[in-house]
Amino acid sequence: MDQKLSSQSIDPTIATEMVNAYAKETAALNSKSYTKAVWFPAEQILNIAKTISDGKHDGLRIYFAQYVENTLPDLPESHVGRNTLLLVPTFASVEGTVGGEGPHDDDTGDIGNRGEMCPDECNGVTL
Repeated sequence: MDQKLSSQSIDPTIATEMVNAYAKETAALNSKSYTKAVWFPAEQILNIAKTISDGKHDGLRIYFAQYVENTLPDLPESHVGRNTLLLVPTFASVEGTVGGEGPHDDDTGDIGNRGEMCPDECNGVTL
C-alpha cells in the first residue's frame, strides 16, 4: 500500500459527513442494529499490536459483524442484533509478502471483540 495513503489523516468535517452517511443508511435499514462506534481499550489494541509485530503477521483485518443470540454467554441481551467489529490479525499467505503486498490470510485463532458500543456508551463521541 502506498505510504502516503496509509498514513493520511481525514479532515474532521469529512469524517463527520462519513459517519452521518453511514448512520443514515444503516439506521434506515434496521435501527435496532445501528452501532455508531465501538471503543476498544488501549490495552487490547496494544496486545493486538504486540501480536502483529511478532514477524509472523502482516496486518489487521476489521470485519463488520452483528451479535447473534449465541454470540457470547455473558453479553447483555440488548447486544443481540447490534452491529460490532471483529479484529483479526493476518498472515502473509505467500512467503515474502509482508508489508501490505499480496494476499493476507486471517489468523482465526486470535479474533478480538468486546469493545464498548455507542449507542449505550457514548460519552466522548464527537463525530
